[in-house]
Amino acid sequence: MKARIAGLGQWLPTEIRENSAWPAEFASRARASESRELVDVDNAAFGPADRIALRHFASEAGDPFLGSRRRRIAPKDITAPEAEALAAQAALADAGLDAGELDAVFSWAAVPERIVPPSAPDVARRIGAERAYAVGMDAACATPLTQLETAAALIESGRARHILLTQSHLITRAFPLMHPASPNVGDAATAMVVSAAEQAGIQITHARTHGEYYSAVTWCRSKDADPPWWEAGPQYYLGSQNREQAQELMRGTIRIAAETITQLLERARVPLQEIDVLASVQPRRWVPEAIREALDARFEAPQTFDELCHLGGCGVVTNLISARQAGLIAPGVKIVLYAQGAGFTRAATLVCW
Repeated sequence: MKARIAGLGQWLPTEIRENSAWPAEFASRARASESRELVDVDNAAFGPADRIALRHFASEAGDPFLGSRRRRIAPKDITAPEAEALAAQAALADAGLDAGELDAVFSWAAVPERIVPPSAPDVARRIGAERAYAVGMDAACATPLTQLETAAALIESGRARHILLTQSHLITRAFPLMHPASPNVGDAATAMVVSAAEQAGIQITHARTHGEYYSAVTWCRSKDADPPWWEAGPQYYLGSQNREQAQELMRGTIRIAAETITQLLERARVPLQEIDVLASVQPRRWVPEAIREALDARFEAPQTFDELCHLGGCGVVTNLISARQAGLIAPGVKIVLYAQGAGFTRAATLVCW
């Protein structure tokens, strides 16, 4: 038995926040902020291999909005499991599947309601997945590909037939409006249904974790002292405990993506010329197109950043949905999914639709 993506779904908040929502003093306050480790990049430190990223970062140097235009904002009263359940219902409808047929639910929340338990049991309850066991999975923004790999393995081994994967990125609630990176992020929830099939849809995943960058991007509480979560201390913010490493990953983001996709296709023995679509994370609006340029490829590389901004791992799924809505996906089309997540994990998956 093989595994394929049988359904896709997303939930997008109705509230749209445009750049006009920021006060006039935002630009000057953002420039003076001490929390710019995920915004500024030292252009002098770029090497020849990262010249594409250098060109794009340089073009944004004077823009306090980092190329963003609008983003969706989740209501304060919606929880991560609620948002994921809405995306899940859309994916189940797309797959023509009843929640009662699910064998497992894998969930990831960038901003969970609590540390334990994960969102998954509540997601399963909300959609009526009474037969399924539900667990949380976390490889940061690379989680959707980790979920796909695990779901495919369970289906191919005969241990499951239908598995639901959900992701939520309700991250604006964790970013004060005046944080210099706040214009760059948006809220969404996404879902995929993976089902048993006669022919393989999910072909192969290539993933590597580089634990030496564990502190490069993480939730922080203070620049001077960073007490553990069970101790009293300042509020959390998304930043870095190793600014130099965070900068290194930002400078290398396109090179790392291109290398990972190349390694994936080498393992799969599939020529780059056969790839039709790339669905990638989008920490900046230009990332999918820059990956295509770095590979000198002709595949389509949609981005939803202009309307949704950076969505973490959800961006892979929104871009996949966007590609299908644009008529770029049909039976037999070869797709590469690419994601990178804090920790640091880089992953690429080859899918034949």
